[in-house]
Amino acid sequence: MFFLQRTLNANTVVYTTHFDQSGKLNEETPVSVYWRRFQENGQVMPLRWYERVFGFGVKLRKTDTPNTLRLIFNGLKSHPLELRQTAPFSAALYARFDDRDYRLIYAYLDVDESGLFPKVTRLRLYTHDPQTGLFVTHTLAVSGGAYTE
Repeated sequence: MFFLQRTLNANTVVYTTHFDQSGKLNEETPVSVYWRRFQENGQVMPLRWYERVFGFGVKLRKTDTPNTLRLIFNGLKSHPLELRQTAPFSAALYARFDDRDYRLIYAYLDVDESGLFPKVTRLRLYTHDPQTGLFVTHTLAVSGGAYTE
C-alpha cells in the first residue's frame, strides 16, 4: 500500500493491507507495518515497541463512508489519512491537502543525526493527484516537533 524511507539508511518501513477471502479489507487486521532491512539482507522484521508507539505505528478508525478507514500515524497525529478500498483485493491510502485528495505512493523522512538522538527535520509525501493525473510532492517541515506544510 505504502512505504517510508529515511536518510539514515536503506531500511524501509512497509505498510501492507490484508483482505478477507472475498477481497474486502480484513476487519480484524486491515493493515500491517514492518521493516524491510535492506541495509542488511533485506529480511522482514517487526517494528520495535517504541517505533510502533512513537513513530511508525498506526491507529485505524471506522468512518461513515463504506470501505474506508481513517488511518492515523502515531508520529503524525495531526494529519489523518484515509485507507480506501478501490476494488476487490485493492486499497489505496489518501491524504488531504488544500481540500483535495491525493493518493500516497511513498514518503521520505529527512533526519538530522548531529545530536544524541536523531530528529526528523522534514517529511516529503510523494503522491498522485487523481483529478489531474500529475504526481505531486508535499513537504512538511518539522520544527520543535510540530509539522508545518
